[in-house]
Amino acid sequence: MRLAGDWMPKERPCLSLNGCCVGNLECVLADGELASDKAYTSVLPIECIENVVCGGFAALSLANNHVYDAGDSAFVDMRQRLAEQCQGVQFFGTVDKPYATLEDGGRRIAVIGSLEPCRSRGEKIFREENVETLIAGIRGIFDAVYVYPHWGKEGEYTRWPSPRQRKLARRWIDAGADGVFGSHSHVFQGREYYKGKPIYYSLGNFFFPHPESRLYKGAHDGLMVDIDEGRIVERFHHYEDDGSISAGQDFSGLIEEISEPLKSWSTWKWAKAVGPFNVKKNTASWRIRLKKNFIKTLPKFLVWQVLPQTLLFRVASAFGK
Repeated sequence: MRLAGDWMPKERPCLSLNGCCVGNLECVLADGELASDKAYTSVLPIECIENVVCGGFAALSLANNHVYDAGDSAFVDMRQRLAEQCQGVQFFGTVDKPYATLEDGGRRIAVIGSLEPCRSRGEKIFREENVETLIAGIRGIFDAVYVYPHWGKEGEYTRWPSPRQRKLARRWIDAGADGVFGSHSHVFQGREYYKGKPIYYSLGNFFFPHPESRLYKGAHDGLMVDIDEGRIVERFHHYEDDGSISAGQDFSGLIEEISEPLKSWSTWKWAKAVGPFNVKKNTASWRIRLKKNFIKTLPKFLVWQVLPQTLLFRVASAFGK
């Protein structure tokens, strides 16, 4: 089984996806884009569903912060069209289908999709808060249970998971999960083993030719993880915005470098590592949102300025890394 990261099917992937490949469909396919106060949306023409049909994925999670970018009705319409036209693909991470069921070498595997609390979480998306209970409920009927969370919004485009994510991953493994493979940061992050189980905090982008991803280093290099009878193989790849995807540079050394600090991770160390970038990136996003709708956005912007996490990041930024 192969797990990949965030996918925007703007083009058909030029990369063979062998076996049971799982990914995250991070967009909405819709006939038109509704007005949004987001700085960046991820809306593709409905015709791009043909790229999903030919994508080579066995299962795609819908649990992310972009599937509602064109509103509730567009999400419902997309799900119906996906069910009708992509019958060989399982779409999961929703309240009515929280996990995909895969067969691999005679083993029955469940992959749970979930989304962390955020303002873009639609009511039909399976919630991160319910993952632990679900693991306990299905553990006995599967040979392996993996969690595929969309999480860590504080650390987008950085290499560092939050202490909250690390605690949550351990809780899931304590509940019976056999591994955790995250997405959302748009660059791959570090990994750990807990009780012998793998935790990959983010696999980064599989193919995400998004305006924001073009702004930041590392977004065009992704990580895929193969699981073969418990053996883990890391595969790096590189993509171009025209749809070409190829085997990438070996980033094994970088994985080790960004994983090492996690052994003594703390909220303060995380804030020092992530804070400077987070404040800069979010300030740029708020400027875009304020230009779109100043009156509606200004109160939210002022609240963000005094949130405990924003204040923590500002203080930590003053100390540097």
